Amino acid sequence: MNNVGQALWPVYCEHGGTGPSACQRRQRRRTLLFNLPAITAILASAPALAAKSYPVDGIVVALDPAARAMLVSHRPIARYMGAMMMPFRVDNARELQGLYPGARIQFELVVGKDRSIARNVRKSGGADAAIPAPREKLAIGDAVPDFQLTDQEGRTFGAADLRGKVLAIDFIYTRCPLPDVCPRLAANFATLQRRFPQALGRDLMLLSVTVDPDFDTPAVLADYAKRWSADSRGWRFLTGDVTKLAAQLGEVYWSDEGSIGHNSTTSIIGRNGRLAAVVDGSAWRIDQLEHLISHELENTR
Repeated sequence: MNNVGQALWPVYCEHGGTGPSACQRRQRRRTLLFNLPAITAILASAPALAAKSYPVDGIVVALDPAARAMLVSHRPIARYMGAMMMPFRVDNARELQGLYPGARIQFELVVGKDRSIARNVRKSGGADAAIPAPREKLAIGDAVPDFQLTDQEGRTFGAADLRGKVLAIDFIYTRCPLPDVCPRLAANFATLQRRFPQALGRDLMLLSVTVDPDFDTPAVLADYAKRWSADSRGWRFLTGDVTKLAAQLGEVYWSDEGSIGHNSTTSIIGRNGRLAAVVDGSAWRIDQLEHLISHELENTR
């Protein structure tokens, strides 16, 4: 329709004898048609706007092909995050073939609203790095030594105060930039909180331990807990000297000048204070952890 036609359209509608309702419907249809190219362009660009891609250069620390995941100590990622150690998932486990701890790699990190994924994983030039042996950690069945940490309400307590209860312990930090690591762990604990309403606080405690204690003060953790509607009677966010507990539970962790790394272990402690199970990463299904907890809850005191 030319400019004259567009100008005469309201006159036609008013005097065309088709009635105001029909006219309005025609005008709405024409408005949509006139704007269809713009609408199509917006819809087509939505996925690109939602996801961003970043080049990553790092060293493999550990591999978990079954979970399609790798733990990588990486250099600073421009315009996204500083140097640290983080777990990354791939779409296909074949991308992990030929890799090993110490291998230098490069890949593209694609970050969307709800998940991130490593793509085009490849070995890079340069000599491989020597990865130090992991710290000694507890074996399944070992007693968990006592610890003293502070929760989001400023209360200090230790493992000895929780004897007789089943504990689920994960490691997070509030500034974690990847949507499928710490936020996913917190979301899973929020789901567990809803699935065990009777046991929570009485027979079951959820403990989220920060690996960024210098930043994650009780006040910061209290604000983070509110985001997840955490019930402090059964879900506590802990800060303090977490190094010893992290090592005992197999959490590969360090913090140096804002560079934070961790491998996201979730541990289940039985009523007897002994390590019952350890789940690596954040990609486990919520029902799997639920089954582990239910099994321990069914055990007698």
